Amino acid sequence: MVKEFEIASNSEAETKEIAKKTAQLLRSGDIIVLDGDLGAGKTHFVKGFAEGFHCGDPVTSPTFSIANFYRTDVSNILHIDLYRISTIDEFNDLGLVDYYSQSIVIIEWGKKFAVYFEEYLLISFKINDDNTRILTFAGYGNKYGSIFDELKHILKEKQSC
Repeated sequence: MVKEFEIASNSEAETKEIAKKTAQLLRSGDIIVLDGDLGAGKTHFVKGFAEGFHCGDPVTSPTFSIANFYRTDVSNILHIDLYRISTIDEFNDLGLVDYYSQSIVIIEWGKKFAVYFEEYLLISFKINDDNTRILTFAGYGNKYGSIFDELKHILKEKQSC
């Protein structure tokens, strides 16, 4: 069973705040797949997520480098961008699988390979006509069922303030 909820973001700052709150509940070994059009806010989400761990490393889109690592005191973050990766073989050839258990893995453009993972948190970004974003959170697998309700609660609490 897939659990799902939506939350609105009216700015880059709000997207970063949503990400900071999301970061509170995730640890090494967790997988986040980000989906959405160019400019939808995926990289801003990763910036906020890293800020949630007080990361001092600069967070940039790894479109050309494919993967960036960010150090934190709690857990390292592996930020992958699969925009230019076409096949599952290319994905596997990146050689990053050994880092999955040691890092929180955030994958931009990862929905095309999401079936590769047994459990993951999918966050889809949709741009509305008024330039707001709708972030849809969906938990796949038992692992995310345990944190999903808490995540929904802290994010919806933010929206009602």
